[in-house]
Amino acid sequence: MAVPGAAARSSSELRLLGISSPVISPNGNGVTDTLRVHVAAPPGSVLGLRAYVWGGRLVGWKRIRTGVTVRDGNPIEWNGTTSTGHVLRDGSYVITVCTAGRGRLLAPRGVQRPGVAEASVRRPPWRRSNCLPKPRVVRVERLAAYVDSAGSSTPGARAFPVISADRGRSELELEQDCSGRRFVGAGLPLGLSPGLYHYVASDPQGDEFRAPLVIRDRHPLDRPRPHTALVVWPYLTWRAYNAYDANLDGRPDSWYQFWRQRRVSLVGPILANGLEDDHKAALPFSRWLCSRGKRVQSITDVELAAMPLESLRRYRAIVFPGHTEYYEPATYDLLRRYRDGGGNLVFLQANPFYRQVRLDRDHNAIVMTDYDAREGRSDFALAGVGYDGCCFPRARAEPYVAATGRDYEHVRWLFRGTRIGPGQRFGIAASESDRTDPELTPRDHVVAAQAVIEGKRGVINAAMVWSHAGRGSVFATGNYTFLRMGRGLTYKLLDNVWRKLVG
Repeated sequence: MAVPGAAARSSSELRLLGISSPVISPNGNGVTDTLRVHVAAPPGSVLGLRAYVWGGRLVGWKRIRTGVTVRDGNPIEWNGTTSTGHVLRDGSYVITVCTAGRGRLLAPRGVQRPGVAEASVRRPPWRRSNCLPKPRVVRVERLAAYVDSAGSSTPGARAFPVISADRGRSELELEQDCSGRRFVGAGLPLGLSPGLYHYVASDPQGDEFRAPLVIRDRHPLDRPRPHTALVVWPYLTWRAYNAYDANLDGRPDSWYQFWRQRRVSLVGPILANGLEDDHKAALPFSRWLCSRGKRVQSITDVELAAMPLESLRRYRAIVFPGHTEYYEPATYDLLRRYRDGGGNLVFLQANPFYRQVRLDRDHNAIVMTDYDAREGRSDFALAGVGYDGCCFPRARAEPYVAATGRDYEHVRWLFRGTRIGPGQRFGIAASESDRTDPELTPRDHVVAAQAVIEGKRGVINAAMVWSHAGRGSVFATGNYTFLRMGRGLTYKLLDNVWRKLVG
């Protein structure tokens, strides 16, 4: 016969004595490959190690069955695999030890909020009558690397890459995105051309981890050569989509993982594997740039915020090749003054300047301050387009349709050499897409091409727009996949945009 409260008494007798390490690197080299958990338990207890991982903002906590069970055994050992032998990827995991049986799920804590994920936070699955009162968070990390800076570096300078590797044994190379060419070591050769690079760290076990690095030209930022475009890489958005758990609470530090999360780390490793979220989408631009030998200066959006307006006005155009979703308010105001004063802006991916953040350098953090309202800083007003929708199945992607009539005549320069005539279909619009707004988009604008896509909740528009405001102009592609429409088409369109707006 079951005795009421027996499971609770069993749990109260379970006590964590310690763990071997808060970080394990299960790569088979004999260095912290295994987690060892020491507990105090009643004699004869059958103990199981349970692991949990955060499943995202729509799912919450999920259990991972480890298959680790011992009787009267200490320590309890776990090698970072599931009960079926699946090797877990790098990240944070909540670990606890329980006595045999299901136990009783303890009462919830905190405010009740809607959603499965919120329910799992209020009443986490490891808070059971037969488990340890407090679990531990363990990080699985075989190899990690990052550059200790939110800005760019110049050839000949030091970039200060930070590497976490077993016994410090690793090799480091610098890889140029556009060519794949590699340079051994942390040093930055004098002949590097401006653009996006990655440090590639590797260890004897064959693990690799990357860290993005923007290289700028050695010419001073405030004295560019004639016909130079300023290329701005979206460091803030790279960090926002990062799945790294810097505060070790078990959840990745991103609002994309947990809605109530409002802080991400300013510097540190990027998960997974060190590649930024928009890397594949922006890579064709890097390759086009190398193939054409255009005159550019490259910086991050963090650096852009600190540039004086008089320096910006010396650049023919400011080009955003990546997913520039997040921005500092001062940057928005600076760009609007630059454009209205005669500057040209180019947005090559969708969803530009959508949400505001602020930097908290004292706490190594980026804080999202504007989730819904935009406080008068509209993406439509700056870029000509604004976010309309995303995340539909790729099977629903649609081609662009070129403008007709007088609109086509206004943008004939864009289609030069492409054989795309009025009303013709071309390319593809998939993933995040932008539309115009009848009140917020500058009145002097032309929709050069548009795709109408069946979304999850109605129609999504992807509008390729050329707009004028003040004495300047803006070209926006209106879609996340513009740069991946194929080399022949994308390169010709980029050539034409460059010829028109940069010279």
